[in-house]
Amino acid sequence: MAATPSFDVHVVVHTHWDREWYHPVGRFRQQLVELVDALLDNPSASGASFLLDGQSIVLADYLDVRPERRDTITAALRSGTIEAGPWLVLADELTPSGEALVRNLLAGKRDLQLLGTSAPPVLYSPDAFGHPAALPLLAREFGFPLIVLWRGLGGEHWPSSDLFRWTAPDGSAALVYHLPRAGYELGANLPADRDAASRYWSAVRAELAGRAKTSILLLTNGADHHAPQHDLDEALDVLRDAAKPDRIQRNSLSRFASEIVRAAASAALPEIAGELRDSYGYSWSLQGTFGTRAALKRRNAIVERALVRDAEPWSALARLACGRSRGMHTRAAWRSLLLSHPHDTLCGCSIDDVAHAAGLRQQDALVQATGIRDDALLDLVGHDRVAARVDAAAWRPIVLVRNRAARTRGGVGEIELSVFRSHVRVGPGSTPSSSGYASLGAPCLDGGRVPLQLQLESWRIVHERTESPERYPHDDLVHRARALAWLPPVPGYTTLSLPLDSGPTTAEAPRAVRASGATMENEHLRIEISDAGAVRIVSRLAGQWIDDALTWDDVGDAGDLYTHSSVALSERRATFIGATPTQSGPLRATIEVAWRIEVAGSGPLELNAAISLDAGAEFLRVRAWGENSARDHRLRIRFASGISDAEVYADAMFGPVERRPIIVTDAVAAVERPPLTAPLHRYVTVSGAKRGVTIFSDGLAEYEAMQGGSIAVTVVRAVGELSRNDVPERPGHAGWPEPTPDAQSLGPWEASFAIMLHAARTPECIDQIERAADDALLPLEGFTLRSARAIYAPSPGAELHGTGLAFSTLKESEDGEWIVARCINLTDDFVPGLWRFRAPIREARLARLDETSGESLAVAGGEIAFDAPPRAVVTVLVR
Repeated sequence: MAATPSFDVHVVVHTHWDREWYHPVGRFRQQLVELVDALLDNPSASGASFLLDGQSIVLADYLDVRPERRDTITAALRSGTIEAGPWLVLADELTPSGEALVRNLLAGKRDLQLLGTSAPPVLYSPDAFGHPAALPLLAREFGFPLIVLWRGLGGEHWPSSDLFRWTAPDGSAALVYHLPRAGYELGANLPADRDAASRYWSAVRAELAGRAKTSILLLTNGADHHAPQHDLDEALDVLRDAAKPDRIQRNSLSRFASEIVRAAASAALPEIAGELRDSYGYSWSLQGTFGTRAALKRRNAIVERALVRDAEPWSALARLACGRSRGMHTRAAWRSLLLSHPHDTLCGCSIDDVAHAAGLRQQDALVQATGIRDDALLDLVGHDRVAARVDAAAWRPIVLVRNRAARTRGGVGEIELSVFRSHVRVGPGSTPSSSGYASLGAPCLDGGRVPLQLQLESWRIVHERTESPERYPHDDLVHRARALAWLPPVPGYTTLSLPLDSGPTTAEAPRAVRASGATMENEHLRIEISDAGAVRIVSRLAGQWIDDALTWDDVGDAGDLYTHSSVALSERRATFIGATPTQSGPLRATIEVAWRIEVAGSGPLELNAAISLDAGAEFLRVRAWGENSARDHRLRIRFASGISDAEVYADAMFGPVERRPIIVTDAVAAVERPPLTAPLHRYVTVSGAKRGVTIFSDGLAEYEAMQGGSIAVTVVRAVGELSRNDVPERPGHAGWPEPTPDAQSLGPWEASFAIMLHAARTPECIDQIERAADDALLPLEGFTLRSARAIYAPSPGAELHGTGLAFSTLKESEDGEWIVARCINLTDDFVPGLWRFRAPIREARLARLDETSGESLAVAGGEIAFDAPPRAVVTVLVR
């Protein structure tokens, strides 16, 4: 009979610190200070380690209150008696973009470096509600050989194991240590009684040993917001005796990581790939949060785009061209946003006070991003704010157009016009003068040579300040309005200056959109809205069409912030009210369509959609809005594809992934039923054998791929409890019961989408979808710079070339020495790529995501060629 194997059991003492959840951050910080004070004042006699979770923010929060203890904290970190990191915050991993997760790790690394230390060699994520398919790539590129996680893995669809080899779409692999069913709480409150310890170890050993692939086991002693167990030393002594011949040792996460990595090198491990969103029957997966507090998630996506696609690239190009760094400002803006990324915060499963604070941080980050962008643009075009402020007589108003895509493009752009009305004095002597206002002449661009579509009904009078670092602002009243312009081709990440004149616009758009009644069309698409409100889309090029392309559904929701629960199997359908043409072209045609849903016990839901078609566009725009007057329900907009039995591909971290429904047995579903919904980044594609349809979203984060090929996107999910224990889809409390009346989302809501009909999914089609995502979410934009003193030359820019290569980032490096240019190969093919900068480049190197430089790349003027393997993320450092 074979001898029973013995194990080396590493006890890691820790706390899992939700920065905000059922309390706001300020209250939890008070408890954190008491915890860390106790750790510093009463260190373990053996010098054993305590893990302050996988995030550095706990250190920053502590030092905000106790700055005088910085040296003591530093000493504890350096000695290993306290461990923290590698993340800044333990974020939700399925809602943020890949670049946001990279910024999270960079910020955590920076915090720890400032304290003279580094994180354990572990990508530690003990409580995220699932994990993206590309997480092994993130681990490898930041130098972490081990990932420790819990939710999303385990149950009937996975091998029974505590160790896995997890492979990302690009082939990157990482070792995963999977926490047991009880997660990071398995070793909480160890018994100090011998008999109790024997019973405890017998049960725990059976679970751990049954999954063990090596002789190394992890026992985490701690739980949410727990201080060290007061009788821990006694409990460990008792456990050592009870566990023999197994060996119990208190250790650090770092030491456990080195031991398990060494042991795993010679072990036969199961191989896994793809997203980890399925731990049904093992631990709660909690995949119902993507529609919770939908407005918060949408705002997060908008701010992320403002940082990744506007603030950082223009700041980087200004550094390249002018030498002025704004890296400290972009890092500060990111920090404001990242503090709203913890899983309980961004997932929306926290009290209302937490959601309010997150919204304020998001708005603050957006203000910072906008300021960084505007200042960098002025540097790039050579605008001197000091000189302009004192020489208003020399002003020549221009519209400064920017292309925030890494490729040349032209066509319809969205611009903001500002036309002078009168000067406004502020302070002493600011009594209004009797002089009249300047009359509003018809504005035109470039002497009327740029076709315009003015939206005259949107003209409004506002104050506009012209600022300078040396003087008070100059304030004017101006007429301001949004307008559309047919713009010439603008190179990637380049500006174009167009003089703003008065006079008629004589030019005509070369490819106008035509509208008549409830029909509009361009050379690619024809849109028809029937008398019954059915929207029909016909693709001229693809030879396909969709009938009844846009509908609504609404259903009662008896769930909580974690889990949707339908209280009615029948959906409340919308009644068509009417359609009204509001723009007839030539650059954009729009028809506004209205519906109503009757909800018992509340006023009707009034639903609106502005369906727009632009000149030259291959996709249809849909701006939806309404007023939510009902509680406890879920409202969705449904986009038809007309493709049944199709494959579904959804944009995700560093490239799209194929998604299929998660089906479990009745026994597993009784514990937690998988929702049919899934996380939504920028788009989801329904692809058949010959044709496909892609739906783009500007930030709403939950979709469902329905039978028949429709995609339903959640626009409002209204519930009023943080956690309930009577949800049939998930019996039991997932969090602490607390009312959340603001999560009923009463009041106005809005969202923007685009619909594109295309061919079946091929590398060329993937490239087309990515370009359309840029055009739909990041159109050419311009604003009026009234204090310009010249028609500025186009600014130095950057372009990315290669079919199927998607722009990921253009930013200043963390050390300020380089510009980081990153792209993603979205295809399964090898792709030769090229970065082209409109500025001389003297050096280029390949790099990891953590910006560690690698081999040199050849540079020819401003061009850098590189190779992109299938699904690879390629980071290049340039200077």
